[in-house]
Amino acid sequence: MFSDYSDIVSVTELMEMLDIGRSKALSLLQTGQIKSMKMKGYRIPKVAVTDFVLSQAKMNMERYRELADD
Repeated sequence: MFSDYSDIVSVTELMEMLDIGRSKALSLLQTGQIKSMKMKGYRIPKVAVTDFVLSQAKMNMERYRELADD
């Protein structure tokens, strides 16, 4: 997943990876939903982006199962 990106990505690359806008990307970083380091701007470990995507997929599957059980 995301093999075209380096191990540390920028906010612009995060936006591309998740197909989101700048304000949403910054919100995810500021709230800690995606772990990052702030050194002359945000530095985001690619693994943190992968973890976020997988956690979102897991939450969606849990919601789907809850709806299917009703």
